[in-house]
Amino acid sequence: MTRSLFAAFAVVFTLLALAPAAQAQADDDVRRVVLLNGDVYVGVVEDEMADPVVIVTQDGVRREFRRAQVDFIAPLINGRFFRTDPVKTRFFVAPTARTLGGGEFRGDLTYIFPSITAGVSDRVDFLASGLLGFASSGGDDEVFFTPLVGLKGQVYSAERTKVALGLSAQVQLGGGSTAASGIPYIVGTFGDETQAFTVGVGGALGSFDGEVEIVNGVLYGFGFERQVNNGVKLYVEALGTFGAGGTDDELSEGLLILPGVRFFGSRFAFDVIGFLATDFDTVVGFAPVGARASYSF
Repeated sequence: MTRSLFAAFAVVFTLLALAPAAQAQADDDVRRVVLLNGDVYVGVVEDEMADPVVIVTQDGVRREFRRAQVDFIAPLINGRFFRTDPVKTRFFVAPTARTLGGGEFRGDLTYIFPSITAGVSDRVDFLASGLLGFASSGGDDEVFFTPLVGLKGQVYSAERTKVALGLSAQVQLGGGSTAASGIPYIVGTFGDETQAFTVGVGGALGSFDGEVEIVNGVLYGFGFERQVNNGVKLYVEALGTFGAGGTDDELSEGLLILPGVRFFGSRFAFDVIGFLATDFDTVVGFAPVGARASYSF
């Protein structure tokens, strides 16, 4: 691994380590009630399933809200109120083991490529996206469309540990050939929504003009995230491959590092990303910034 790669890791993780962490004693009885209009109340809820919802706030005031006014009720995190990240289910590229929640939807725009994620249930997410492009064949430009779908299901969920299984798949339509590929994976996230570590591993398989191949190699990824305040999160993710390399059905070894800052509100988020790629011998590519906008609805 090069000195440049070590330096990149050192800078990113130093920034994360300097970010303030929440260090308060949790109170299991205190809840945050978030209304659909964005208002937040912190206190003791008499009955979370009742209608109306009754909360006695920390200043001793008793308030009532119709169930239809309430977006969600949740405990504090480390004894404090945090407005949590609306894009908690993923880093910039790789997924976490968290899920969106039943009936929730999120739209993303990465550069000019849109995608949508739907919470099929509290533990199952579905993602759909696509890429429209052009390919040259025999001197003619041909249009091709590559739909991308993803399915992720949470198989274990505890307060500070979540594990999920998933599959990302894409098919190229047009362009003079037919090709499909899929990545089955397992991912685990350890920590709360303000500070956590995620690690995942997967394989790859593909079908090219009707011939199915299993790629000789392994895909892996890991990431760390820390929320600085109620509107800023720092994170870094690393995506890598290892395999023999050198033939069409083998993965070349390498690592892609993406340090990022996420600015967010209750439903909107905007990511600013850096890119650093290496083949473990030299830094083979660097881009200073990428961007993605997200909105939950």
